[in-house]
Amino acid sequence: MNYLFHGPLGLQTRDLSWKPEYRQAVRTSLATLRLLKRTDNDIDADAFIDDRYVRAAFQQAGLDYDAQLKNYARLPLVGKDAATGKPISDVQRVAQIWVSGEALVRHYASPESALADLAKLEKAGRKVRAVYAQDRDSGIKLFAGDAWFVSSGKNEINAFLLKESAEAWARKVKGKVLDFNGAKAAIAG
Repeated sequence: MNYLFHGPLGLQTRDLSWKPEYRQAVRTSLATLRLLKRTDNDIDADAFIDDRYVRAAFQQAGLDYDAQLKNYARLPLVGKDAATGKPISDVQRVAQIWVSGEALVRHYASPESALADLAKLEKAGRKVRAVYAQDRDSGIKLFAGDAWFVSSGKNEINAFLLKESAEAWARKVKGKVLDFNGAKAAIAG
């Protein structure tokens, strides 16, 4: 689960800076606690949030804290397709497999590549802990087992978080909406 959120292209960054909206969230939380009468304390969020130690750590590491405050980029994926060995340059259709007993997640340039390798792993009796796919629309990393897929006539499969999004893409490309097992079967086909 940690990899889903904090790994490359994950849902959250590993950002250590106190972004303005994080400060506002703390202020809102404190105000909500007072409104709900869960506290009588009048804590000043700006006095409570002290980022001078983080700033000092950034400075010691030769990093620019103020630049990081403006950076909202996710942790990039730098890797090679586990099946072909070629560098992954386009992360829009990345998929990943975490094989039990392996320390690192395997990266694939496309769902087709990952699903083909998944079939080989399963045939060899390997246990797979998780399969991830990137939502074509938002780029959000998904558990592939919970995603929707669209198979198009170009021998291409794309993942989607929402079935409605998959249906809209299927209409656009004259494709077919599949669940995870259907996508696996389409590749094994």
